[in-house]
Order: sequence, then structure tokens, then C-alpha cells
Amino acid sequence: MGGKTSTASRTRYNAKTYERLVLNLRMDSPQSKKAIEEAAEKAGESATAYVVEAVRRRMEQEQNPGVIKNWDSDTASTE
Repeated sequence: MGGKTSTASRTRYNAKTYERLVLNLRMDSPQSKKAIEEAAEKAGESATAYVVEAVRRRMEQEQNPGVIKNWDSDTASTE
């Protein structure tokens, strides 16, 4: 028992490999879980991938103020 795909094996792997971040979202907010899931589906992504990409973009923007990035690799200065 306890092969590579056992629940215990996956749990151990996930504990070593991933960090968890819990978000508490108001149900009546424009950024509710349902709204995020719908936007992610429309973009053809999982909700996790959608949120991670939004965070990545925000972090990049804050590291490079004054630069507007076209997500197809072009950059333009706002100065």
C-alpha cells in the first residue's frame, strides 16, 4: 500500500513543494470568488493561474514605475 499516487504521498509532496495562500473574499464584492472564476474561465485559465498572473503583473508594475507594458513584450515609457 502507499504507492506513488496514494493520498499520503501526494500530501507529503504538496507539503514540500507548494505554499498555500488563503484569500477571504466578500461574496458581494466585484472581486468575489465567483467573479474571479468566471473571468479565469473566460481567459481560458484556472482561477489559480489567473490570480497568480494578476499578482505577477502587479509586482512587475511596482518594480518598474512609469513603464506601461504591453503584455506582448513591448514597453513604452509614460515619461
